[in-house]
Amino acid sequence: MKLVLKGALSDILMRKVLGIIIIIMLLPIAQSEIDEYTSHPGNIPNFHNFETPQLEPGENDIFSLEIQNRYINNITNVSIKAEIYHRADIDESEKLDEINSKKRPTITENCWNYKGDKENCLESSNPSVANFNIGSILINQSVQLKFDINTNEDTKEGTYFVRFSMNYELNETERILQSRGFWNMEQWTEATTNLSEDYPGNINLDSLNIDGIIPDSSFGIKKPIPKWPLYLLITLTIVFAGLSIIFYLEEEETYPELNKWLQKMRGKFNQFWLRFKYRKSS
Repeated sequence: MKLVLKGALSDILMRKVLGIIIIIMLLPIAQSEIDEYTSHPGNIPNFHNFETPQLEPGENDIFSLEIQNRYINNITNVSIKAEIYHRADIDESEKLDEINSKKRPTITENCWNYKGDKENCLESSNPSVANFNIGSILINQSVQLKFDINTNEDTKEGTYFVRFSMNYELNETERILQSRGFWNMEQWTEATTNLSEDYPGNINLDSLNIDGIIPDSSFGIKKPIPKWPLYLLITLTIVFAGLSIIFYLEEEETYPELNKWLQKMRGKFNQFWLRFKYRKSS
Protein backbone atom coordinates (compact mmCIF):
# COMPACT_ATOMS: atom_id res chain seq x y z
CA MET A 1 0.00 0.00 0.00
CA LYS A 2 2.81 2.39 0.89
CA LEU A 3 4.56 1.61 -2.37
CA VAL A 4 1.40 2.43 -4.32
CA LEU A 5 0.98 5.79 -2.48
CA LYS A 6 4.61 6.69 -3.03
CA GLY A 7 4.30 5.88 -6.73
CA ALA A 8 1.16 7.98 -7.06
CA LEU A 9 2.72 10.96 -5.25
CA SER A 10 5.87 10.68 -7.36
CA ASP A 11 3.79 10.61 -10.54
CA ILE A 12 1.83 13.73 -9.50
CA LEU A 13 5.03 15.56 -8.59
CA MET A 14 6.63 14.69 -11.93
CA ARG A 15 3.58 15.98 -13.79
CA LYS A 16 3.69 19.29 -11.91
CA VAL A 17 7.42 19.69 -12.59
CA LEU A 18 6.90 18.87 -16.26
CA GLY A 19 4.05 21.39 -16.46
CA ILE A 20 6.20 24.15 -14.92
CA ILE A 21 9.05 23.39 -17.33
CA ILE A 22 6.69 23.60 -20.32
CA ILE A 23 5.27 26.94 -19.10
CA ILE A 24 8.77 28.37 -18.61
CA MET A 25 9.78 27.23 -22.11
CA LEU A 26 6.72 28.83 -23.66
CA LEU A 27 6.98 32.21 -21.89
CA PRO A 28 9.94 33.63 -23.88
CA ILE A 29 8.30 32.64 -27.15
CA ALA A 30 5.05 34.41 -26.30
CA GLN A 31 6.89 37.53 -25.12
CA SER A 32 8.98 37.61 -28.30
CA GLU A 33 5.87 37.41 -30.49
CA ILE A 34 4.15 40.22 -28.57
CA ASP A 35 7.22 42.49 -28.78
CA GLU A 36 7.75 41.81 -32.46
CA TYR A 37 4.13 42.70 -33.23
CA THR A 38 4.16 45.82 -31.03
CA SER A 39 7.40 47.16 -32.49
CA HIS A 40 6.89 46.24 -36.13
CA PRO A 41 7.17 49.38 -38.36
CA GLY A 42 3.90 48.46 -40.05
CA ASN A 43 2.02 48.25 -36.73
CA ILE A 44 3.24 51.16 -34.62
CA PRO A 45 1.13 54.36 -34.75
CA ASN A 46 1.45 56.02 -38.13
CA PHE A 47 2.81 59.60 -38.15
CA HIS A 48 1.74 61.10 -41.50
CA ASN A 49 0.18 64.06 -43.36
CA PHE A 50 2.84 66.48 -42.14
CA GLU A 51 2.24 70.13 -43.04
CA THR A 52 5.47 71.98 -42.31
CA PRO A 53 5.69 75.79 -42.70
CA GLN A 54 8.32 77.71 -44.66
CA LEU A 55 8.57 81.13 -43.00
CA GLU A 56 10.23 84.47 -43.44
CA PRO A 57 11.65 86.04 -40.26
CA GLY A 58 8.77 87.84 -38.55
CA GLU A 59 6.06 85.48 -39.83
CA ASN A 60 3.96 82.93 -37.88
CA ASP A 61 2.38 79.72 -39.13
CA ILE A 62 1.04 76.29 -38.09
CA PHE A 63 2.89 72.95 -37.99
CA SER A 64 0.49 69.99 -38.19
CA LEU A 65 0.42 66.20 -38.56
CA GLU A 66 -1.86 63.19 -38.06
CA ILE A 67 -1.35 60.01 -36.02
CA GLN A 68 -3.28 56.81 -36.67
CA ASN A 69 -3.58 53.78 -34.37
CA ARG A 70 -2.76 50.71 -36.51
CA TYR A 71 -2.87 48.11 -33.72
CA ILE A 72 -5.76 45.66 -33.39
CA ASN A 73 -6.31 47.04 -29.88
CA ASN A 74 -7.01 50.47 -28.43
CA ILE A 75 -4.07 52.36 -26.94
CA THR A 76 -4.53 54.34 -23.72
CA ASN A 77 -2.75 56.97 -21.59
CA VAL A 78 -1.38 58.48 -24.80
CA SER A 79 0.99 61.44 -24.50
CA ILE A 80 3.04 62.93 -27.34
CA LYS A 81 5.82 65.49 -27.29
CA ALA A 82 7.10 67.52 -30.26
CA GLU A 83 10.34 69.42 -29.66
CA ILE A 84 12.40 71.83 -31.78
CA TYR A 85 15.95 70.67 -31.06
CA HIS A 86 18.39 71.57 -33.86
CA ARG A 87 19.14 74.11 -36.61
CA ALA A 88 21.26 73.79 -39.73
CA ASP A 89 22.15 75.68 -42.91
CA ILE A 90 24.83 75.41 -45.59
CA ASP A 91 27.53 76.87 -43.34
CA GLU A 92 26.84 75.46 -39.86
CA SER A 93 24.84 73.12 -37.66
CA GLU A 94 23.97 73.72 -34.01
CA LYS A 95 21.71 72.65 -31.15
CA LEU A 96 18.77 74.90 -30.37
CA ASP A 97 20.08 75.78 -26.90
CA GLU A 98 23.28 77.14 -28.51
CA ILE A 99 21.25 79.90 -30.19
CA ASN A 100 20.43 83.14 -28.39
CA SER A 101 16.91 82.82 -26.97
CA LYS A 102 15.83 86.00 -28.80
CA LYS A 103 16.81 84.46 -32.13
CA ARG A 104 14.94 81.15 -31.76
CA PRO A 105 11.52 80.25 -33.17
CA THR A 106 8.99 79.61 -30.40
CA ILE A 107 5.86 77.56 -29.71
CA THR A 108 3.11 79.32 -27.74
CA GLU A 109 0.05 77.09 -28.27
CA ASN A 110 -0.65 73.48 -29.19
CA CYS A 111 -3.97 71.86 -30.18
CA TRP A 112 -5.21 68.34 -30.91
CA ASN A 113 -8.45 66.72 -31.93
CA TYR A 114 -9.90 63.43 -33.07
CA LYS A 115 -10.56 63.86 -36.80
CA GLY A 116 -13.85 65.68 -37.22
CA ASP A 117 -14.15 66.71 -33.56
CA LYS A 118 -13.55 69.96 -31.70
CA GLU A 119 -9.97 71.02 -30.99
CA ASN A 120 -8.44 70.94 -27.51
CA CYS A 121 -5.87 73.73 -27.10
CA LEU A 122 -3.35 74.62 -24.39
CA GLU A 123 -0.64 77.23 -23.99
CA SER A 124 2.85 75.74 -24.17
CA SER A 125 4.86 75.93 -20.96
CA ASN A 126 8.14 75.51 -22.86
CA PRO A 127 8.82 77.72 -25.94
CA SER A 128 10.48 74.85 -27.82
CA VAL A 129 8.13 71.99 -26.84
CA ALA A 130 4.50 71.10 -27.63
CA ASN A 131 2.91 68.52 -25.30
CA PHE A 132 -0.27 66.63 -26.16
CA ASN A 133 -2.14 64.56 -23.54
CA ILE A 134 -4.69 62.63 -25.55
CA GLY A 135 -5.96 59.82 -23.32
CA SER A 136 -6.87 57.02 -25.74
CA ILE A 137 -6.89 56.31 -29.48
CA LEU A 138 -9.27 53.61 -30.69
CA ILE A 139 -8.50 50.97 -33.31
CA ASN A 140 -7.81 52.67 -36.68
CA GLN A 141 -8.69 56.08 -35.19
CA SER A 142 -6.67 59.17 -36.12
CA VAL A 143 -5.85 62.33 -34.21
CA GLN A 144 -4.57 65.62 -35.60
CA LEU A 145 -1.86 67.59 -33.81
CA LYS A 146 -1.12 71.28 -34.38
CA PHE A 147 1.24 73.81 -32.87
CA ASP A 148 2.18 77.33 -33.89
CA ILE A 149 5.64 78.44 -34.99
CA ASN A 150 6.38 82.08 -34.11
CA THR A 151 9.33 84.13 -35.37
CA ASN A 152 10.55 87.73 -35.25
CA GLU A 153 12.77 89.83 -37.48
CA ASP A 154 15.87 88.63 -35.59
CA THR A 155 15.06 84.90 -35.76
CA LYS A 156 18.03 83.01 -37.16
CA GLU A 157 17.49 81.60 -40.65
CA GLY A 158 17.91 77.93 -41.49
CA THR A 159 16.21 74.54 -41.30
CA TYR A 160 14.89 73.66 -37.84
CA PHE A 161 14.45 69.99 -36.91
CA VAL A 162 11.57 68.66 -34.80
CA ARG A 163 11.77 65.36 -32.88
CA PHE A 164 8.85 63.36 -31.47
CA SER A 165 8.28 60.97 -28.58
CA MET A 166 5.09 59.02 -27.86
CA ASN A 167 4.17 57.19 -24.65
CA TYR A 168 1.13 54.92 -24.37
CA GLU A 169 -0.21 51.66 -22.95
CA LEU A 170 -1.02 48.65 -25.12
CA ASN A 171 -2.51 45.58 -23.42
CA GLU A 172 -1.71 47.17 -20.04
CA THR A 173 1.98 47.45 -20.97
CA GLU A 174 3.75 50.82 -21.18
CA ARG A 175 5.40 51.57 -24.52
CA ILE A 176 7.58 54.39 -25.79
CA LEU A 177 8.38 55.48 -29.35
CA GLN A 178 10.98 58.08 -30.27
CA SER A 179 12.39 59.66 -33.43
CA ARG A 180 15.97 59.84 -34.71
CA GLY A 181 16.70 63.18 -33.05
CA PHE A 182 17.03 61.64 -29.57
CA TRP A 183 20.36 59.91 -30.28
CA ASN A 184 23.77 61.00 -31.45
CA MET A 185 25.49 59.45 -34.46
CA GLU A 186 27.49 56.97 -32.37
CA GLN A 187 24.38 55.59 -30.64
CA TRP A 188 22.46 55.37 -33.92
CA THR A 189 25.33 53.61 -35.72
CA GLU A 190 25.63 51.06 -32.91
CA ALA A 191 21.89 50.32 -33.11
CA THR A 192 21.78 49.92 -36.89
CA THR A 193 24.99 48.00 -37.74
CA ASN A 194 26.44 44.58 -36.94
CA LEU A 195 23.04 43.16 -35.95
CA SER A 196 23.23 39.51 -34.85
CA GLU A 197 19.44 39.00 -34.78
CA ASP A 198 16.40 40.01 -36.79
CA TYR A 199 15.09 43.25 -35.27
CA PRO A 200 11.97 45.17 -36.35
CA GLY A 201 13.05 47.61 -39.06
CA ASN A 202 16.64 46.32 -38.77
CA ILE A 203 17.20 48.51 -35.71
CA ASN A 204 18.31 47.21 -32.31
CA LEU A 205 15.55 48.78 -30.23
CA ASP A 206 16.90 47.22 -27.03
CA SER A 207 20.10 49.27 -27.24
CA LEU A 208 18.01 52.43 -27.67
CA ASN A 209 15.66 51.39 -24.84
CA ILE A 210 12.47 52.01 -26.85
CA ASP A 211 9.68 50.04 -28.53
CA GLY A 212 9.74 51.65 -31.97
CA ILE A 213 10.99 54.41 -34.27
CA ILE A 214 8.84 57.30 -35.50
CA PRO A 215 9.90 60.04 -37.98
CA ASP A 216 11.63 63.35 -37.36
CA SER A 217 10.41 66.42 -39.24
CA SER A 218 11.50 70.01 -39.92
CA PHE A 219 10.46 73.49 -41.00
CA GLY A 220 12.34 76.36 -42.62
CA ILE A 221 12.97 80.03 -41.93
CA LYS A 222 14.53 82.08 -44.73
CA LYS A 223 14.31 85.53 -46.27
CA PRO A 224 13.09 85.41 -49.88
CA ILE A 225 15.53 85.89 -52.74
CA PRO A 226 15.03 89.35 -54.38
CA LYS A 227 12.90 89.02 -57.50
CA TRP A 228 14.09 92.12 -59.38
CA PRO A 229 17.15 90.37 -60.95
CA LEU A 230 14.79 87.75 -62.41
CA TYR A 231 12.45 90.41 -63.78
CA LEU A 232 15.42 92.31 -65.26
CA LEU A 233 16.74 89.14 -66.91
CA ILE A 234 13.34 88.39 -68.44
CA THR A 235 13.02 91.98 -69.74
CA LEU A 236 16.50 91.94 -71.32
CA THR A 237 15.78 88.56 -72.91
CA ILE A 238 12.61 89.92 -74.52
CA VAL A 239 14.37 93.13 -75.71
CA PHE A 240 17.31 91.30 -77.31
CA ALA A 241 15.00 88.72 -78.88
CA GLY A 242 12.97 91.57 -80.42
CA LEU A 243 16.10 93.31 -81.73
CA SER A 244 17.35 90.06 -83.26
CA ILE A 245 14.09 89.67 -85.17
CA ILE A 246 14.17 93.30 -86.37
CA PHE A 247 17.77 93.09 -87.62
CA TYR A 248 17.04 89.82 -89.37
CA LEU A 249 14.09 91.34 -91.21
CA GLU A 250 16.22 94.36 -92.15
CA GLU A 251 18.86 92.15 -93.76
CA GLU A 252 16.22 90.25 -95.71
CA GLU A 253 14.84 93.59 -97.03
CA THR A 254 11.32 92.19 -97.19
CA TYR A 255 9.80 95.12 -95.28
CA PRO A 256 10.86 98.50 -96.87
CA GLU A 257 8.88 100.52 -94.33
CA LEU A 258 10.78 98.83 -91.54
CA ASN A 259 14.10 99.69 -93.18
CA LYS A 260 13.11 103.36 -93.45
CA TRP A 261 12.07 103.45 -89.81
CA LEU A 262 15.37 101.87 -88.70
CA GLN A 263 17.39 104.37 -90.75
CA LYS A 264 15.41 107.20 -89.18
CA MET A 265 16.08 105.84 -85.69
CA ARG A 266 19.80 105.49 -86.44
CA GLY A 267 19.91 109.12 -87.62
CA LYS A 268 18.27 110.35 -84.42
CA PHE A 269 20.62 108.25 -82.30
CA ASN A 270 23.68 109.62 -84.16
CA GLN A 271 22.45 113.20 -83.62
CA PHE A 272 21.95 112.52 -79.93
CA TRP A 273 25.41 110.93 -79.64
CA LEU A 274 27.16 113.83 -81.39
CA ARG A 275 25.46 116.40 -79.13
CA PHE A 276 26.38 114.40 -76.04
CA LYS A 277 29.99 114.05 -77.26
CA TYR A 278 30.22 117.79 -78.07
CA ARG A 279 28.96 118.84 -74.64
CA LYS A 280 31.31 116.43 -72.92
CA SER A 281 34.36 117.76 -74.81
CA SER A 282 33.45 121.42 -74.20
